[in-house]
Amino acid sequence: MKTLALLMIFILAAFTLAGCIYTNITMPLSTELNKTELGQKQGEASSYSVIWLFAWGDAGAAKAAKKGGVTILTHMDREVLSILFGLYTRTTTIVYGY
Repeated sequence: MKTLALLMIFILAAFTLAGCIYTNITMPLSTELNKTELGQKQGEASSYSVIWLFAWGDAGAAKAAKKGGVTILTHMDREVLSILFGLYTRTTTIVYGY
């Protein structure tokens, strides 16, 4: 019975804490995906945060487009990297276009 209780606690903790130690996801910033063209150019811009106290960077679409030489945006993605409950976080905007 004690083993079963420990197993249940472990399973509950695993489901509750999923993604809290390390998360790296990419998601589209567009809902109009029917005929999305990525384009020939790509640019990225990031912002960072450390220990929930310090944040810096520019993850805006304009900054990403400028860095990639993109003048016509056709699609955007957002990538989020989070480590240890957000102790370190990087948010990146990825733009595609011409």
